[in-house]
Amino acid sequence: MKNFVVLCICVFTLLACGTDETQKTEKNAAPAQDATQKTAVSPQDSAASSMTDAQVFAYILGQVYGYPAYMNAPQRIGAMLELDAMIQGIVDNEKALVDSTWELQLSAAAQAEINEYYNKVAEDRKAAGDNASPVVLAGPITGQKVVLMDTTSKIVKYSYAQGVMIDVLFDGMRKNFGENFESRFFIQGVREFIYEAVYPSFKKAVSDGRLKAVNAKYKKRMEEIREERRRQ
Repeated sequence: MKNFVVLCICVFTLLACGTDETQKTEKNAAPAQDATQKTAVSPQDSAASSMTDAQVFAYILGQVYGYPAYMNAPQRIGAMLELDAMIQGIVDNEKALVDSTWELQLSAAAQAEINEYYNKVAEDRKAAGDNASPVVLAGPITGQKVVLMDTTSKIVKYSYAQGVMIDVLFDGMRKNFGENFESRFFIQGVREFIYEAVYPSFKKAVSDGRLKAVNAKYKKRMEEIREERRRQ
């Protein structure tokens, strides 16, 4: 119960105002991203007007979990995440959730190892302060499937592990609300909120007015669930 309340409060707080760290990183990282990722991106808006509230909320969760993970990385670890690899982590974890025989491209032990490595990198970078090395730029966003190999770089593997992690959080929201939020809209939200930060001319598929209305609906629903559980 306590975990549910904390998780939901974090979700609605992040959506309402973001974090100072994310906003600070966006200013620094977006120009670098724009310089290295000259791919043609466009909102997947063909069916935006017919999206259900549950689909829009899944889209919102893409911002809540994917956006800060991606935008905070440059300042924290000195390297931009590879968005294609992060999305692949989400896709693969979704398969693992419904198929017990499906194996992620990084084992739990490998994910823990790469996370520990970058936690140490973050600590060293923080200690270095103004003497920290320049941010390493990401490759272009291609939208293609990512296959990890032994020779794959650490940052690509870390990006994949971050994707797995945020999908675990996304699945937690399904359980908390008792709704089967669709991963395709979650992934669309991850992509479009990041694109919007990176490309000044990009317009996401769902309007701000719809996002605010759906967020308010689920915030109210969260309060109702919390009250129901409190009475049990």
